[in-house]
Amino acid sequence: MPTMDQPRLSVVIPAHNNGAALDTTLASLTRQTLPPAEFEVIVGDDGSAVPLTTVAQRFADRLRIDCVRSEANRGRSANRNAAAARARADTLLFLDADTVAHPTLLARHRAHHDALDGRPGVLLGQRYDLDWAGADALRRGEPIGAEMLDAERGDPRLEDISHPQRIRDFPSAPWVLGLTHNASVDRKSFLRVGGFDETMVKWGFEDLEFFYRIFHLHGARPDLFELDVEALSYHLPHFRKTSNGLASMDNMKYLLRKHLRYDVEVLYSINTFGRHLGRIRLYGQAIDAYRREGLGRPAALPAALRAELATRAALVVGNGVSTMDLGPDSQTFDHDAPPGPTNSHLLGTVLQQFKAGALDLIVNIDLWRCFLPEDLPAFLTRGLLKADRIELVATHAAPDQRAMLPVPLVADLDYLTDMLHQHFDVTVGVHDTATVLTIR
Repeated sequence: MPTMDQPRLSVVIPAHNNGAALDTTLASLTRQTLPPAEFEVIVGDDGSAVPLTTVAQRFADRLRIDCVRSEANRGRSANRNAAAARARADTLLFLDADTVAHPTLLARHRAHHDALDGRPGVLLGQRYDLDWAGADALRRGEPIGAEMLDAERGDPRLEDISHPQRIRDFPSAPWVLGLTHNASVDRKSFLRVGGFDETMVKWGFEDLEFFYRIFHLHGARPDLFELDVEALSYHLPHFRKTSNGLASMDNMKYLLRKHLRYDVEVLYSINTFGRHLGRIRLYGQAIDAYRREGLGRPAALPAALRAELATRAALVVGNGVSTMDLGPDSQTFDHDAPPGPTNSHLLGTVLQQFKAGALDLIVNIDLWRCFLPEDLPAFLTRGLLKADRIELVATHAAPDQRAMLPVPLVADLDYLTDMLHQHFDVTVGVHDTATVLTIR
């Protein structure tokens, strides 16, 4: 329990060269319904050209505030970690320097974690993206009126998940919405995962990666994260560099190398927050059904293909395929076996870990049949950059397509073959246990 001197909430604010925005954000913390004695503020100054210590010091008479400065610019992850290392409370609330707090924001975050009674948890708050009028009002210390807020200024995450199905998808992958402009986490969980990944020095995805590790640290518990639309904050206008988008793709590629799992892999596509949630939920269901229905088994492979795999460099996708006799430099995507140096829990829609021409062939036993229509072309197109050919194996003893719903399942191989013939050289072989489509 916090002592009289120990704060109940530590507000961590990373900042870099944005003193005017930081001033407005710190001013909003002086107007909180939570008494100032119950929280502290730690500003992380990531090598700003003009030190931000002077900005923080202007509020020393109204806030329990500290400033942790690095003389060199080390990146957002290292800056957050350095500031969080100074925190004393059991709960860490991360705000951005340009994210202004509604007067009840801190009280809502603290109340959420108090109700957990020491259990781990994450609260994600809402933000409005303001334009000039709203920003000017906040700079003057005035409240935000309803006329300054509408759909064009709303939180894009909430728009994307407003459909009831998307709300139901949230517990499957809540970390997808884990942006640190307004989010709190228990300090024990922060320490257990080692904070933010300081390898990620460029812009973007470092917060999602952090919350991804928090989620899996606690066994992907569906009640670990909560989204509170009443935990309000206001995002000030700022200059967005077009280069940030390119930098974020570099970070995404790093995430795919670090976390060889399907739930990170699906983020590689261009989609809304809500669509990402739905795809992670759907592919999780597909992998479970794929295993439950006995699909993807090596026994479905024709003898000649099995013999070839013993001598060639291949990627083999299926349940139990990691136990097969495979050629040198082969890899497997086997969700029925633990991940390791040669086995990953991926789908195969990105394949970035393989160099062009690194494989002789790719064999996918049934999992390809569960791909969404937009993902099968990605698997085939990228796969043929890595391998000479792809073998799509369809086990004959497959479940009824309708019984698999909502999981998609390719059942009409004639329709699929006709579609693929327009783009690839396709050969169909019918064997005792499976039909094999050879794609070149």
